[in-house]
Amino acid sequence: MTVAKCNFCGTEQEDFMGTYLLKNDGSTAYYCSGKCQKSALKLKRDRKRVSWTEAYRNVHKGAKKQ
Repeated sequence: MTVAKCNFCGTEQEDFMGTYLLKNDGSTAYYCSGKCQKSALKLKRDRKRVSWTEAYRNVHKGAKKQ
């Protein structure tokens, strides 16, 4: 069983859960939910500025612990 990491929020899930986006250059982007996919692609949000992502917690050490 392999585990995939979401490109937006950073959570790890089994690879058959969620959505894969295959780009023309051959790279893949994995999104665990529609919330992550819409935030990244449609709304073009910066993951370092969204409080529920792993990147935000790494930048703002201790700001919000889970």
